[in-house]
Amino acid sequence: MNNSYGEIIKITTFGESHGLLIGAIIDGFYYNRYIFERNIQLKLNLRKPFTSLFSTQRKELDKIKIFTGVFNSKSTGCPILLMIKNHDNNSLDYNNIAKNFRPGHADITYKKKYKNRDFRGGGRASARETACRVACGALFNNILNNKGILIRSYIKQIGKLKINFNYWKNKVNRFFTNIFFIKELKEYINNLKNSSNSISAEIITVINGIPLGLGDPLYKKIDSVIADYILSINASKSIFFGINFKKKNSFNIKDEITKFGFLSNNNGGILGGITNGQPIVFSSIFKPTSSTSKEIKTINDKFLETRSKTFGRHDPCVGLRAIPIIESMISTIIINKIIKKKIYE
Repeated sequence: MNNSYGEIIKITTFGESHGLLIGAIIDGFYYNRYIFERNIQLKLNLRKPFTSLFSTQRKELDKIKIFTGVFNSKSTGCPILLMIKNHDNNSLDYNNIAKNFRPGHADITYKKKYKNRDFRGGGRASARETACRVACGALFNNILNNKGILIRSYIKQIGKLKINFNYWKNKVNRFFTNIFFIKELKEYINNLKNSSNSISAEIITVINGIPLGLGDPLYKKIDSVIADYILSINASKSIFFGINFKKKNSFNIKDEITKFGFLSNNNGGILGGITNGQPIVFSSIFKPTSSTSKEIKTINDKFLETRSKTFGRHDPCVGLRAIPIIESMISTIIINKIIKKKIYE
């Protein structure tokens, strides 16, 4: 199982959804940089459970603790160890699926590949693991901001319900804790929850201030690396850059160029796998949550047909908490690409 990512700054995450703890080791980070737990905590608070009535009701504090690699609030250049204790890990909720495979979940593939699986919340296949990614990505925020790089995301669509982009303008907090002021959306999510269903979500990400020249064709294109990282997020199933080619009037993707620059950005800021100086724009789509309390056909570990449902606390739309995860993964890519570009210049 591959539990690491990153080129120059490498990150390894560990722990299971219902284990004692989760955490990460960051190796290759800058030395003599300020690191404060409270700044990491602010990012973690954006994705943690139990932040609204419409996310999972698992009450995790997601309290971050730095154990190594930092002295007097500054990085030493040594590996940084971050850990988060699990508190509300009620594994009894999963006893009824200990021998059943949840349709849409990784239960059956993990069992076939590793001959053993942690059925308590899905183990490493749980979105709980993404808290580690958010904590690590928080270390890069100030560095990127000081370079004029800004990563921003917003939810474009939940199921068939489209969200007007104007809603997001001038919002200090763009995350899902605010979107429930929209009455229509609140009712939509409530109905899903009451009917034991779940729904997909589409999220748009815009990265401003990206320098020209990031990306390494042919096999490490910046868009292929972004796709790799985004699709590594649990429940992420699709990504596209720039315009959606399936939509009407998207037949012309050529961005005309003048001496003053590009006249459009249909390609999402990337040409030939290299950033062209324009904002990077991409859309990512997250599938509906696999674990619901609705009874459904499946098989058990004896390959006998049965019917099963999952008890416990689950998001009706897991994409609602995906924004800080996406932005953390993108910040990891960009910081590594910037360091790499500087090394080889």
